[in-house]
Amino acid sequence: LISFIFAIVYTFCLYKNHSGITYPIFMAATLTCLGYLRHKEGKTLISDVNGNKVLGIFYIASLMLLAIHRCLTTSWAIIALETLSTILLMFSYVIFLYIDTSKFDVAAWFESLFFTVLKPIEHFTSPVIDFIAFRVDNTGKMDEEKKKNLYAVFIGIVIAIPLLMIVISLLSSADMVFSRLTNNLWHSIELPTNFGDIIGVILTAVGIFWIAYTVICSLGKKELSIKTGVRGSNNPIIAITFTSILGIVYVAFCLIQVLCLFTGTVELPASYTYAGYAHEGFYQLVFVCLINLIMVSLCQRIFKKSNVLRLILTTIVVCTYIMIASSAYRMLLYIGVYHLTFLRLFVLWFLVVLAVWLLFLIISMYKENFPVFKASMVAITIAFVGFVYANPDYQIAKYDLLVTADKIDEYSSVQDYILDNLSTDAAPALVEKPILMKQFELEVISRYNQEHFNGIRKYNISYERAQVLFENTK
Repeated sequence: LISFIFAIVYTFCLYKNHSGITYPIFMAATLTCLGYLRHKEGKTLISDVNGNKVLGIFYIASLMLLAIHRCLTTSWAIIALETLSTILLMFSYVIFLYIDTSKFDVAAWFESLFFTVLKPIEHFTSPVIDFIAFRVDNTGKMDEEKKKNLYAVFIGIVIAIPLLMIVISLLSSADMVFSRLTNNLWHSIELPTNFGDIIGVILTAVGIFWIAYTVICSLGKKELSIKTGVRGSNNPIIAITFTSILGIVYVAFCLIQVLCLFTGTVELPASYTYAGYAHEGFYQLVFVCLINLIMVSLCQRIFKKSNVLRLILTTIVVCTYIMIASSAYRMLLYIGVYHLTFLRLFVLWFLVVLAVWLLFLIISMYKENFPVFKASMVAITIAFVGFVYANPDYQIAKYDLLVTADKIDEYSSVQDYILDNLSTDAAPALVEKPILMKQFELEVISRYNQEHFNGIRKYNISYERAQVLFENTK
């Protein structure tokens, strides 16, 4: 019943509407359903398996803040990032409720996330079998023979549907009389004009019901077991060997960054500008930083404790900080010449998050019981909520309008970039520039107009009726 209610709420609130005013309503309803389920189990919505409540409150507050912001933005980039972060945060929250996460590291979190998504597949037939069992006997019990037979029938139907489609298609092409018969039968069915949406709503509701039921079924049976707080037993000399070789390369690279980029004591080749030099290596450096982050995490988890290894990993972390500083400085140099875009702002934010994550990793190397996963998750969530509520498109437009005479990327002017790339979130930055504001308004109306008249062609609405609709909506 809870899964059914959740599926109805999801479909009503989010079908073809993933960033509307109904999103916070959906999130509140989701937490309410989960709270009722927890109440039936004799537990609360905010406490984990050990009775800790602070992190539970944090999860709920973060999920609601992201849900509220979803209907306050028109930026597709922010909406995409919020979708991903909400999914990850919701799964983390459900894992927190059903599994002991007190000694989780980042690797354990990835493992639990993977199996939380994978395990429910084993319960794919459970909704049908459990429902029939309940109908047969209110105790929910059914003998094994009946259960096996029901399972066999269900699998048979699932196999029959695609086979039926293939066979009918082949037989129709093999015999004209049979083809005419099937065509006549199909055309005799009069479908409503909104038949596609009807099917879409039904499939969405059924799909979400299935996901909700199988996930909770899997977690409720406590099938997921993640080993935590166990130090690796592998020979640390393996790690010492490859990390020391990498460490030498990193130290040499970092010396070049200090001499060439930060102090300018080493001259660049004649064909290079500092902005070009900065942009050339930025994304490669970010990727290397991520590799180092993963490498340090895995070395701590896989290999035996070793003071030599810890010293080398600390050196690599320090080098990674220099690389992060180099990446940030390169990007700031590039922004100084080619101005600000959403991607450039986001990667600067990402570098700050990376630096914080590294800090927690280095603390965990010297303080064994430090909750690196919890600290990282809380810090990254707070940083992301702060990022989206800061209205990035507005901040970008505000910064770029200070340099309206210059080009930005492939656009002839900053104004063209703002009109073509930024969402209506940027509008407050334009209020002091009436001409640009009018251009922005006309651009938005023009795009809406185009989409609307595409709808006319699709749904065959009369031009006069469309004009009335457009004027009313505008």
